[in-house]
Amino acid sequence: MAELLVRNARIVYPATRGFVVDRGWLLVRDGIISGLAAGDVPVDVARPVAGRHEIDAAGMTLLPGLLNTHMHLYSMYSRGIGTGRVSHSFLDVLHDLWWRLDRCLLKDACWMSATFSGMDSLRSGTTTIVDHHASPSYITGSLSTLSDALSKIGLRHVLSYEITDRNGIQGAVAGIEENIRFFDEVRERGGLASGMVGLHASFTVSDATLTTLCERVGSRNVGYHVHIAEGAVDEADSVEKHGKRIVARLDDAGLLGPRSIAVHCVGIDASERELLAKSGTAVVVNTMSNMNNAVGLPAVREMLEAGIQVGIGTDGYTANMFEEFRNTLVGLRHRYEDPAGFWTQVQEAQIETNANIVSRCAGCTVGRLEQGAVADFILVDYASPTPLSPENAFGHMFFGMSADLVDTVVVNGNIAVEGHRVLAVDRENLERESRKVAKAVWEAFDRLS
Repeated sequence: MAELLVRNARIVYPATRGFVVDRGWLLVRDGIISGLAAGDVPVDVARPVAGRHEIDAAGMTLLPGLLNTHMHLYSMYSRGIGTGRVSHSFLDVLHDLWWRLDRCLLKDACWMSATFSGMDSLRSGTTTIVDHHASPSYITGSLSTLSDALSKIGLRHVLSYEITDRNGIQGAVAGIEENIRFFDEVRERGGLASGMVGLHASFTVSDATLTTLCERVGSRNVGYHVHIAEGAVDEADSVEKHGKRIVARLDDAGLLGPRSIAVHCVGIDASERELLAKSGTAVVVNTMSNMNNAVGLPAVREMLEAGIQVGIGTDGYTANMFEEFRNTLVGLRHRYEDPAGFWTQVQEAQIETNANIVSRCAGCTVGRLEQGAVADFILVDYASPTPLSPENAFGHMFFGMSADLVDTVVVNGNIAVEGHRVLAVDRENLERESRKVAKAVWEAFDRLS
């Protein structure tokens, strides 16, 4: 039985009904939290155990690992890239950058982007990502390539491939098959990986493809991970081609439900919010990406009033969830011109709703500091200059803590990051090899100009 014991930690669970333990301990057995409490380690827990690893936290703050409920690992290759074009609309951004870039990704690029972006996620305190992948030149096996890379560095992940008709019917069918292949593979294998079924967006997915997808999924209990109404083109296309708004279209196809994720939802209306709430489908907002693409911010207040669970993701814009949830708060306050709003809502989204979303997708209890939950947590080297209590813990997390202060990251009871260093990779060699791959990707990208 593999064990990990953490001593002398300030244990903080900044949920709406969380707790603060000034000095305590946490015990992990076989990847699961089996005990945590205040004070010294009890004698029966402290007894020597063969193979046990111990961490003296020396007063560092122990938090549940952060969760990114919508990520694009491959967006790493956009860093520093030049498109040679001026994008005037969201659709231009897709054509000029993303739909050119994803066509240039082969196996080595997929593996490298997963490793490097996964490393950035871990070092920022994120222990689980829900990724939405696209590589139309390398579809079959692509999710396993990502999963192998992420498992090697010790990052929990929920993966799906972006089904779309924009690369032809063969590409759409291959995307369907890759989702199903990977879902079945990891359902049997277990470990750090879980699967969903990904769709790009309604305006690039035909009715024929939806029908084929539903036939192939069959009786599998899958969740769907889909962009909805990120830009105005999506809703306009759905109404024009299908005579209904996007969420109604997806509902009619049977793609909504508690295990599904509706991403963005910038342009949905009240009728769509009602359908999402009724089906139990969570919405994931991505504030920095939406602002960067100038598509506006979703009506989060109205979503919450409708009874929708709203989580937070980064859309690949960053790997840093500390940065994302800060920007979510200030972005929503700006949208609604409410300088006192959304404090409790953002806290709940980041700490509780994201945990609910990932737990449903992964089929285990993730993102919580409690017995029986998977042992995914971080140690933050945070010196608290003011009193820290259950009532103000999120304020310390929001205004005082940052990715730079993350010292140690534990996923499934295994130490993935120690001293802010990812243990499974040689960072210098990885950076050198990644630049070689990036050069080939960018050269292919330029040929598509």
